[in-house]
This record gives sequence, structure tokens and C-alpha cells, in this order.
Amino acid sequence: MKRKTSSKFILILIIISILAFGINTIISYAAQKDELLNKSEEADKKIKETQSEITEIKQETSTMMKEVQELVGQISEYETEISQLDTQITTIQNNITTTTEKLEKTEKDLDSKQKLLDERLVALYEAGPTRYMDMLLGSTGITDFISNYYLIEELAEHDTELIETVKKTKQEIEETKKQLETSKQELESAKEKQVAKQNALTVIKNDKSAKVANLNEEEKQLEADLVQFEKDKQAIRSELAKIAAEEEARRKSSASSGGSQSYVPSTPSSSGYIFPVAGLSRANINNKTYPSYRGHTGVDININVTGRSVVAVKSGTVEKSLALRNPNGSYRSYGEYVVINHHDGTMTLYGHMRAGSRTVSQGQTVSQGQVIGIVGSTGNSTGDHLHFEVLVGGYPVNPFPYLP
Repeated sequence: MKRKTSSKFILILIIISILAFGINTIISYAAQKDELLNKSEEADKKIKETQSEITEIKQETSTMMKEVQELVGQISEYETEISQLDTQITTIQNNITTTTEKLEKTEKDLDSKQKLLDERLVALYEAGPTRYMDMLLGSTGITDFISNYYLIEELAEHDTELIETVKKTKQEIEETKKQLETSKQELESAKEKQVAKQNALTVIKNDKSAKVANLNEEEKQLEADLVQFEKDKQAIRSELAKIAAEEEARRKSSASSGGSQSYVPSTPSSSGYIFPVAGLSRANINNKTYPSYRGHTGVDININVTGRSVVAVKSGTVEKSLALRNPNGSYRSYGEYVVINHHDGTMTLYGHMRAGSRTVSQGQTVSQGQVIGIVGSTGNSTGDHLHFEVLVGGYPVNPFPYLP
């Protein structure tokens, strides 16, 4: 009986111990669980904070990149304006040279005519007022009388014409001097504007350099691509401006020599352009403002354009048909592009066309509506679209007034 009681007591002790251990274990597990939950919440909080910081950094970087892009656009605008001023200064200087040469020639001509007139006046004075009457009265017959009469008339007309010529030459000299003075004032004004633009450009470039230093490597590469694009654009514009200036000079030379003019300068309303993508219209342009962003010198035709043919908006001559590539072979800037000279004072540029799709070459004559390539996305481009520009004097203008 005692053994049974003892056994029961031991059993009860074991059960109590087990229960006590279990409760402690449960309590311990509960404590660990709470601790783990707390740590998990802290980890989640830190992750969220880190993600928030990353987002903020991305947003700040994105804002910085936008500022850099804005400055690149400003730099492009200033460089274009400076290039235009360079062209204007060169034109004015050429005008001054031409006008000066004309003035010198006219003054020499005046000296010669003035000398001749002076000699005639002296001769008339020395001959006295009766000379013409003596010639008539001294005629030996009616034939001689008529001959002397016409001779006197011709001499009088010659003297009158000489006096009028001298008078007109003097007026011409005065007008030429005024033109020369105006040209010199325009030259000084253009040079002052050029210096102001150069100073503003220097400030913007310094600002951009400071901001670029804070970009990440990927964005620095993007900025480098943008800078290269602007360099390519400036080089293209400079070359086209030279072509336009030479063509204008030939036109003026032809007009002044009595020949026919090579073209009549086109205005937007009389341009006679068709739409540059076959089968499409203005409805296929997403952003119809100009410029759609700072530094953008054309219009992007980008709705339902994939696989569409690019056509010449007007007949003309192909000035450029090139693929701009980096040293590693990748496309840059306009990528596959074409420039057509319409010989009406305007040129058109078609950029980012599909790789290998260009169907025309430099120097080729094209007709209105002729296919010159296919819409693509080569160069500095994201997604298929046609970058279309209208250039006057080699420099881009708002293309919308020229489009039907």
C-alpha cells in the first residue's frame, strides 16, 4: 500500500515537473516569438526607410538629370544663336567689303566724270556764247547747216547727260556711304550680342558641369550622348548654313547679272509641302507644341508609325544621306537621316529612320512623295518615330506652319 502511495506521489511530482517545464517552455517560446516579431517589425521598418531613401535618391537624381537636360537644351539654343550671329557677322562683313569696293569704284568714276565735265565747262567758257551761232552762220550750205545743227545738239545733250550722270553718281555715293554706316552699326550690334551670348553660355556650361558631377554613371553616359547629339546637330547646321549661303550668293549674282533667279524664297503658306510620313497626318503627332521641350528643333511624328514610309515633302536635291555612328558601331544622334534641299530657301531633315532603310544618296534629285526611308528608332531615340525638321538658311524653324 505504501509502495502504491509512493508511486502515485512520484508520478504526481513528475507530472508537475513536466507541466512546470512546459509552461516555462511555452513562456520562453512566447517571449522569443515576441522578440522575433519585434525584430521583424524593426527590419521591415528599416527596409521601408531604406526603400524610401532609395526612392528619394532616384527622384533627386531624376530631377538633377532633368536639370542637366534643360541646361543641355539651353546650351544648344545659345550655340545656335551664336552660330547664327557668326553667319550674320560674316554676311555683314562681306557686305561692308563689297560696299566699300563699290564706293571706291564709284568715287573714281566720279573723279573721272567730274574732270571731264570741268574740262567741258572750261572749253565752253573760253569759246564764249557765240561759238555755236558762228558754227551755224558759217555753214556753206543747207546740208552743212543741218550737220552743224545736229552736232551742236549732240554736244549739248552730251553735256547735259554728263552733268546728270555726275549728279546721280554723287547721290549714289551718299546712299552707299549711308548703307556702309548702317552695316557697320549692325556689325557692332551683332558683335555685342555675340559677346553677351558667349558670356551667358559660359555661365550655363559651368552650372551644367557642377550638376553633372552629381549624376550616376548611367546618367553621365546619357548626358555624354546628349552632348554628342548637340555637337552633331551644330556641325550639320553649320554645313547646311554654308550651303544655303552659297546658294543665296549664286542667286543674287545671277539676279544682278540679269539672269533668272535660282529660287523664290518660300514662305510657310506657300511651301507646298506634303506630310513626311505616307498615309499619315498631323493627327499622328502626339505633341503639337514647338518646341516640345527645350533644345528640340523639330517635330516627332510618333503615332501608328511603325513600318511606315518616309517621303520627301517636296522635290529637291539630297544634301545628306548618312548614318551617324559611334566608334563601336552603335547609332548616335539622328541615326539614319536624310537632308533635302528644296531650292526655295528651305531644307528638310528626316531623322531616326530604320537601320539600312535609306533609299536615296547625296546629290540625288528626288521628287515630291518619293520614298526616302522607313520610320525607325536609330540614334538618340526611344521608340519608333520620325524626327522632322524644316531649316531656313541652314537653321531650324517651327515646322508646323509648313505642314499641311
